[in-house]
Amino acid sequence: MTIRTFCLRSLFLGSLLAGCGSTRQRPPEQPQRVPDSAPEKAAATRSAAGLHLEEEDQRWGIEAARARKQNAEAPTQPGPASTNVTAPTPPARP
Repeated sequence: MTIRTFCLRSLFLGSLLAGCGSTRQRPPEQPQRVPDSAPEKAAATRSAAGLHLEEEDQRWGIEAARARKQNAEAPTQPGPASTNVTAPTPPARP
């Protein structure tokens, strides 16, 4: 009987050590997600379910106002800048 209990205790101790010594398998690493750009975020927000923003924009003429604003803010060609501009130096502190 003592040999039998010795074998069972040894088996139990060996399985306990084997179980504690092993580590959990890590899941495979996912590739990093590319962050959304500002236009993609705006498009996703506007197309969210249940908001019906397109109908509201059409009703209030927001798209037309946005187009008028972009046409009014058309970039003008700046003239050539002078390269001889110097900033005044501040006075020295005592």
